[in-house]
Amino acid sequence: MSKPFRNILKNLNSSKTQPEPTITTTTSTPTPPPTPKMSSFPPVRVITTSHTPAGRSTIHSDTLLPAHHPFGPTASGFTTIHSIPSLPASLITPPTPSAPSVPRPLPNGTVLCTTDFPPNYITPTHRTVTCDYMVVLKGELVLRVDGGEERVLKEGDVVVQRGTMHTWENRTGEWTRCLAFMAGAQKIVLADGQPLEESFTPPAKKSG
Repeated sequence: MSKPFRNILKNLNSSKTQPEPTITTTTSTPTPPPTPKMSSFPPVRVITTSHTPAGRSTIHSDTLLPAHHPFGPTASGFTTIHSIPSLPASLITPPTPSAPSVPRPLPNGTVLCTTDFPPNYITPTHRTVTCDYMVVLKGELVLRVDGGEERVLKEGDVVVQRGTMHTWENRTGEWTRCLAFMAGAQKIVLADGQPLEESFTPPAKKSG
């Protein structure tokens, strides 16, 4: 038997006597999805003017107003900038502080606010008895009315919302911020005498 062949047999025999390697398995914990964050936009800076007792113009306040999330951190955020309880407006009444609630004007009043829409978010279908001017400041938004029509809104676009049932949808992966001016309005009364009241319908849950 040649020497090279004897060495091959020796190596084979020695490998049979070595213990088999131990295979260790571990159960990995799946990484949870990231928790959605509140609005990524900075607080709204609001500068309000007034008058001195002598009638000279002055800066009354210069304030940063954070967004409130009355429906939870993953839902829309609202910042009430200024509200007027009735018209004509009083120019000497101190401004009403930003309220941690959904902005709504009184029947004869107005509200100016911002609304921040989370990524991939759908609001409830709703109607308010108000006339609203909605301006897209940042991002993109879809307006859908209950008749089935919809429009994609880009930055700078304006919607005049006149008491219709509607839904806002942010179909992008980024936050969208809008500026809204809301005025109290008269209820719409149909030909049969039925008034169109305020209404809120949660969006249908997606299957799967």
